[in-house]
Amino acid sequence: MSNINNGGYIAQIIGGNELWEPLWGLKTKLTETESYLLNSFPVRRLHFIHHSGCSYINTQHVATRLQHTLGVFSLIAYYCPDWYELRIAALLHDIGHSPFSHVLEQIEGIDHHKRTNELLYSPEISDILTKGDFEPGVILDLIEGNTINPLRNKDNKIHLDHLDSWVRSAQITGLLQSPAQLLSKLELEGNYISTDFETAELLLQLIISEAKFHCSEVNIGPNVILKHLVTKLIEHNVITVEVICEMTDSRLESYLISCEQTKEEANRLFYRPQEIKVTRREGNDASNHYIFVLNKLYLSEPVINNGKVSVTSLTSYPILEQLSSFLGTYYICWND
Repeated sequence: MSNINNGGYIAQIIGGNELWEPLWGLKTKLTETESYLLNSFPVRRLHFIHHSGCSYINTQHVATRLQHTLGVFSLIAYYCPDWYELRIAALLHDIGHSPFSHVLEQIEGIDHHKRTNELLYSPEISDILTKGDFEPGVILDLIEGNTINPLRNKDNKIHLDHLDSWVRSAQITGLLQSPAQLLSKLELEGNYISTDFETAELLLQLIISEAKFHCSEVNIGPNVILKHLVTKLIEHNVITVEVICEMTDSRLESYLISCEQTKEEANRLFYRPQEIKVTRREGNDASNHYIFVLNKLYLSEPVINNGKVSVTSLTSYPILEQLSSFLGTYYICWND
């Protein structure tokens, strides 16, 4: 046993004073407060929440919310190493997500923004922040973009939260094979990420690719059926919204598969997702369809040469404008 490496395993998430992030190829030295937060339940729970919701059952999108969180945190630490409030905001920005990330957001009472606020002031998180001389309110304003920052803004410009999501998906689809090479092309100009014309075109292609994924049959179908099944559990008083918000994906899955009201369709969802059909036209038997209205896509724009070049000059910009055609009503049913 004397040959054991006491320095720890490079890819471990907790237990060390450094964090290795494999997507971006970044190693970050952790502060004491950051180490405590990584060990907290609200942050650890994110490792059991799929970043892309229920689409993991029939795609390669298997990353967790914690993997995404650590990617965002590593980017913030890389570009803003001494902005410790923002580093903490990056670690905590997703703690309010319910199981399967955004999938259940349309259910009344499930709101990850509200839940994040509650958790920031919960005893476990607020005690850690207070001991490190950090104020939850300051962290919340950074998370929400009320204070403009590289993590989040409300100006429709690329920020580091979305950047990690797009790059993570692009690596999965083969659109981007060496994410770490992007770092040398991206610069922090004030509170915005700026880049050159060629890299901006690449980023725009990543944004378009991610939008098309969100509108795809393999994403919309499983997520809509999952939301319907969870709604059934709530309507039959099997479980409450409050309990759901504290769950992990697997815990909620076990309810769906074991509950009399949902187990038949849940098993079909998880093991035969190829039988799901998604269309833009309502079928003859409307009672067999679930309806989903897509009213938003994440289409932030890259900043080129510190805003000196218009994004409309990019080759792929016309495609970005065409994506609005994906908005609207979708009909989901089982292909019997």
